[in-house]
Amino acid sequence: MVAVLGAVEIGARVWPLPTSDLRGLHELRPDHGWLFGLRPRAHQAIAGIDAEYVINADGVRGPPIEKPKPRERFRIALLGDSLAFGWAVAEEDTLGSQLERRLQACSDKTRIEVINLGVSGYNPYTEAKWLAEIGPAIEPDLVVVQFCVNDLNDPTLHFDYATRTPLVLPDEAFPDPAQRPPPPSLADRWCAASRACSLVRARIPTRAEQVRALEGVAPHGAPAPKELAWLGDRYDEIARTAATLGARFAVAVFPYSTQLEPNAATTLQSALGGLGSERRWPIVDLLPAYRRARATTPIASLFIDLWHPTAPGYAVAARALAAELACSHLVPASPPAAVCERDRSDPARPAR
Repeated sequence: MVAVLGAVEIGARVWPLPTSDLRGLHELRPDHGWLFGLRPRAHQAIAGIDAEYVINADGVRGPPIEKPKPRERFRIALLGDSLAFGWAVAEEDTLGSQLERRLQACSDKTRIEVINLGVSGYNPYTEAKWLAEIGPAIEPDLVVVQFCVNDLNDPTLHFDYATRTPLVLPDEAFPDPAQRPPPPSLADRWCAASRACSLVRARIPTRAEQVRALEGVAPHGAPAPKELAWLGDRYDEIARTAATLGARFAVAVFPYSTQLEPNAATTLQSALGGLGSERRWPIVDLLPAYRRARATTPIASLFIDLWHPTAPGYAVAARALAAELACSHLVPASPPAAVCERDRSDPARPAR
């Protein structure tokens, strides 16, 4: 029996992961504050499309990063989770790639580039730690962090899924530490260490895991005060790191797909706009741009699921974000004057 179990475990470890499973891109790094990241030089095909995820030597999706940063180059560091990373889309269709092309088209002299620091499963806690470590090497001039409402979920829903390994997280990683789940049992830890067991568990979730997953993806209304304060503290940490690097800071707020309906609540966006005004960060609310796109494009053509945009969906975000960054003089780009002639009441306008 022991020999059979050993053979099953060896087979599970050598059998390639399905192309829809991103664990092949991740590596655990408990020696770093960011806990896990993208495995340098990893490659993986994307299920369903003729493209692949390509991770460079710095553990970042995209081409090699030129270091030190060349003179006369403006570099944007894009932080975030699977939305910034570009889940299920080709590299040229990610938010960072499309944003870079749009900004470069409006810049006559300065080369503008966007470094995609997105990692599937991250939240603002790990994003802050990741920037603090990699920031000095990439020398950004602007740091843009991508917000998704699942940043306010129990992070174990995302961290553990990204690695299939229960991670030991500090209280600061939780929007509300009082809601953190109990530590894994000995059996849970053994199963996490076993490739065969973890593959089976991933396909047969327990009732408690199903309930937690449903609670985790349920859209939020207005964040609870504790959640909002936690988010503010994490973004303040990112903003301070950006300042020490000589960079400015902004937040891009993505909606979830059901918010594109005309009468859907916008209490989340209002709360984040207020937080930005209070803490003096530029907040770029992308919901108005998506609602305008929804008038002519089906939601299914803009979003893959509740959270993740399609390639055309990322084009909507890149166009709106590029205009806001340029019109707010956060980047050395000059869009057509008409782009900046917008109603002051438009919620997409960054808070100052």
